[in-house]
Amino acid sequence: MKERAVEMSPIERATQCILVVEPDPMDRNHLRTTLKALGFGTIVDSPSHLAALEKFEGRRFTHVIFDAKKSNYPMKEWLTQVFEIDSNIIAIPASANPSVDDVFDLLVIGARGYLVKPFTFDSVEQAVLMATKGEPIAEAVLQAKDRNEALVAIMLSSLDKLATVYRQSLQFETAARELPRAMSNLKRASDLAHTFAKGGAEGLIEALERFSIAKSHGPASRLGRLRKRLSTNRSNLETPAK
Repeated sequence: MKERAVEMSPIERATQCILVVEPDPMDRNHLRTTLKALGFGTIVDSPSHLAALEKFEGRRFTHVIFDAKKSNYPMKEWLTQVFEIDSNIIAIPASANPSVDDVFDLLVIGARGYLVKPFTFDSVEQAVLMATKGEPIAEAVLQAKDRNEALVAIMLSSLDKLATVYRQSLQFETAARELPRAMSNLKRASDLAHTFAKGGAEGLIEALERFSIAKSHGPASRLGRLRKRLSTNRSNLETPAK
């Protein structure tokens, strides 16, 4: 059996309560059936976003998987209301075209991933697992000047963490066990960048070049800054006084 980078035990899955918001009855039924087959405990569904808000009365959900297509109810406003009801809920927008601006905007305000339509058994499982166990997306996004810079920052941060875990894995068994997760996070970051980059691959490469040049202008680490300071001081000492 293939080892997964992130996993939830049968007990963990059984304790999850997932709200499915999907206007299409076939998609709604398919998603509900798939989640049940994957072992997730309680599945509640709603045919509309407005009706879904009423489902929160007297009930706590761990996840909400919702159709992100534009409707009469603005998606950003709806998701903001959901977070006001429960700031800890794991929100996963679903879309046949996740590259549109609307889906990325939902990631910025706190969605933890996305699900591409049409759904498959594996894609639903991976979307829920990575949204639950993977690293949050929004933190790096909020600090960036533009979308492509945010995507590059996420990707390079994941690469840096993978390199660190790999070095540690050469000495420590605990770090070796973290390698699959770190590799999965890098793949997720790469997929995210490929899906949402403005200007496609060319726009992403240009952002990567700008980001790398900006980073090269100054030492990125504390040790690098110390080395630069020592080098400057040494140069000053070696310069003869006039």
